[in-house]
Order: sequence, then C-alpha cells, then structure tokens
Amino acid sequence: MLKDIQGKFKDAVFSGINDPFLSEVQEGGKIGPEQRLSIYAHAYKARLVDVLVDDFPVLHSLVGDDMFEEICLGYIDNYPSEHPSLRYFGQHMARYLKDTKPYRDIIPAIEMAEFEWAFNDVFDAPDLAPVTVDQVTAIRPEAWTTLRIKLQPSFKIHLFKWNTQAVWSTVTDGAEKPMRPQEYPVSSHCIQWKKDLGCFFRTIEDDEAYVLKIAREEKSFPEICEILFEQYGEHASHRAAELFRGWVMEGLVAGLEHAEL
Repeated sequence: MLKDIQGKFKDAVFSGINDPFLSEVQEGGKIGPEQRLSIYAHAYKARLVDVLVDDFPVLHSLVGDDMFEEICLGYIDNYPSEHPSLRYFGQHMARYLKDTKPYRDIIPAIEMAEFEWAFNDVFDAPDLAPVTVDQVTAIRPEAWTTLRIKLQPSFKIHLFKWNTQAVWSTVTDGAEKPMRPQEYPVSSHCIQWKKDLGCFFRTIEDDEAYVLKIAREEKSFPEICEILFEQYGEHASHRAAELFRGWVMEGLVAGLEHAEL
C-alpha cells in the first residue's frame, strides 16, 4: 500500500499533476490538494535546474537564460533523476542536445556540454601518483624496448569543430567580452586530465592525439615510435621522447611497465 502511494506521488511530481494521486491527498488547510502537489512538482524541477546551472555555466552563458531554461526543462522530462546523488544527473546533456530539435543543429552548444561535463568525470576520477622524471631516468636502456605507458584514469580526449576551449576559458575567466563561437577550418583535438586536484586541458596536434590514443591502449614505446616513423622518419624516436617528456612533466603518466631484462 505504501509503495503504491509512493509510486503515485513520484509520478505526480514528475508529471506535475496526476489525478489518481490527488484522491490520496487530504483536503484541509489554506490551499487544496492540487496546489500542494504543484508546489512539490515545481520544487523538484527547480532544484534540478539549479543542478544543471551549476554543471553547465558556460553552456548557460552561450545559449542565454531563456533557451537554457527550455533545455533544462526538456532534459528533466527526458532524463529524470535516477541516482541518489545529483552528481550524475547531467551526464546525458550532450546526448539530449544531439537528439533534440532545434538544439541538435547548435554544434557549439553540444561541444560545450561535452567539454563541461568531462570536467566532472575528470575531477572525480582516481588520482594516481604521477610518474616522476627520476623514475624515467632510472629506466635501463634495454628496458625501453618493452616499455608501456599507463595514463592517468582522468585522461580524456575530444575532437572539436569549434573553438570550444577558448570560449570556455574567456567566460570562466570573466572576460569583459567573452570570445564568441567560431568554427575551425580543421577540427582540433583537446585533452583533459587531473593533477593534484586541479583539472587541466590543452589543445594538441594530430600526431600527439593519435599517439595518446595508442598509449591509452598501453602499446609499447617502440610501437609508438613506429607509428611516428611514417611522419618523422629517422626523427620519430626524438618526437616520441619529446611527447613522453611533456606528458611526464604534466602529470599525465601514472605508471610505467617493462620487462625485467
């Protein structure tokens, strides 16, 4: 009986008004059952809108107050909260925008939703101790033939068609005139990761993006050099070492594995 009433109450709050449940609400007080129920329904959606405002501040700035509220209400209807923690509520925002007219045609908004939500996942990812320069220099020369790189669990990589990162930076930095969305002549890659509880990102070249994807699969260092050989020839090992050194300095590398030779 109680479970049935709770289910009806949930449906009523989700839908706003639910006639089957109104009969369960007693009369009395200054307002009637329908008004009391509408207060709960409004409070439910208002709280979830607040959550989305916190999770997507730059998306909010990009599309404006009216459209963002419209997006939020539509999102709430299509993806009601299903987890005890509101941390995960906005995880489907980019998918919702991609699947819904007219938002699916606003590519900067979709990319911004992906970029902003990724920061939540990056921050909450396990924070492993980064590999140090001393650990790298301690690797014996013969071990490099089997060396495999383990990236931080927080590592993410995206391909953007618009200047999403630049727009995000100018808005979050409080610039008087935030950068407006512009489409790149050629799509660019961006990586995100965490170090010492701080979230970072940067735009990278295509070769680094390809190599990072290979490194994420824990391919060996010689395999990485072989991939770079097609572009850099005899300088491939130098480029691989340059990239590897940069990853270590940024805290991107969480582990090194190699055979005991």
